[in-house]
Amino acid sequence: MKIEGARAVVTGGASGIGRAIAAQLAARECRVMIADVDAAAAEQTASSLGANVRFTVCNVRNGAEIESLAEVAWRELGGVDLVFANAGAGPGAPLLEATAEAFDIIYETNVRGSLLTCTNFARRMIDEGRSGHLCVTGSEHSIGMQHTMMGQYTASKHAVLGWADVLRYELPEQVGISVLLPGIVATRFYDATRNTELPPPEPDMLAFGEALMRKGMPAEEVAGICLRGVEDGAFLIPTHACSRAAMTQRCEELGAAFDRYAPAGSGSEKYEVNALIHETLAQMGGGD
Repeated sequence: MKIEGARAVVTGGASGIGRAIAAQLAARECRVMIADVDAAAAEQTASSLGANVRFTVCNVRNGAEIESLAEVAWRELGGVDLVFANAGAGPGAPLLEATAEAFDIIYETNVRGSLLTCTNFARRMIDEGRSGHLCVTGSEHSIGMQHTMMGQYTASKHAVLGWADVLRYELPEQVGISVLLPGIVATRFYDATRNTELPPPEPDMLAFGEALMRKGMPAEEVAGICLRGVEDGAFLIPTHACSRAAMTQRCEELGAAFDRYAPAGSGSEKYEVNALIHETLAQMGGGD
């Protein structure tokens, strides 16, 4: 996908990875629409990045606001070529102490919000016969358990990878999709409740989170890898080599489980679901 001169939308674009992506897009002569729940931060970011960057307020937890974002972006940019569904939330807690309120916010933002962002813009691209590319921010947590205390967030990022994997096969050829898989990044993610109705972390936890996140990869480096992956048309865009360990452990554990409980040649191959779908359609006269 060509980046230079593209028309792009970045949700969660007022800070962190989103801001870094918007900045690099602007530097490559793209026209950019930043969308963020924080109006003041979005306006400040847009004004700092130049005349080709605009902003609007959008809470991706609200489906109507996502539809409005698509309408505004189409009108003000004259169409959209690239969409970065980057808005996210991730307050951490042990699963035995996690609340239903936190669960709803995490899933409404990370899973439903990112999915509705991508599908709203994809439908418009398809209706116009336009080529385009979607990039959703997953996480290293999408590919394996990186550490404890983030169970709800980890599950949400697994879900992001799940729906994106299905969507890439449902999209027509002219619309691509990527999943960004960053590890720890030097952003304000430690203060992830600041734009939600959840209470802020305790001061000591906030201080720890800030000190920890400062040690992360610069957001600019992550954004550069992201845009390179989009240009390549890659589905998966990992950014941290250390994330591979959790993926490898997951794959090895899965392989061992299949070898023990569902080995090749056990006869269960006859239940392959795609073959059964085609067989059933043929029996019902539905063809292929």
